[in-house]
Amino acid sequence: MNNIATYEDLKTEKQRLTLLLHEREMALKSEFEVVKQRLKPVGSLLEFAEKITTKDKNNPMVNTGIDIGVNFLLRNLLLRNAGMIAKVLMPVLVRNYITHEVHDNAGWVQKIGKFFKKQFS
Repeated sequence: MNNIATYEDLKTEKQRLTLLLHEREMALKSEFEVVKQRLKPVGSLLEFAEKITTKDKNNPMVNTGIDIGVNFLLRNLLLRNAGMIAKVLMPVLVRNYITHEVHDNAGWVQKIGKFFKKQFS
């Protein structure tokens, strides 16, 4: 509307602009959701990269068991004929990842603990 002459014209213009604002907000929200869905794989990749480069330090006893088990399995069994870099780098990455997975899925660790408690009690 170009000219606002009366109070009624002002109210109609305000209503029109409110509707236009609402439409644009909805369009912006839908575009934002599309962008979020497109960036989801990047987020997953960054989360995985964080898991393999950092160690979860919530449970030191479990981490010690994971360290021993991964070192034995990877260095002595699976990578025994591999090069020195693979023998050093792979166990570190696998250990870091497994510590995060154990913390994220703690239910099965508790079940194993209960099993051993029952067996040795």
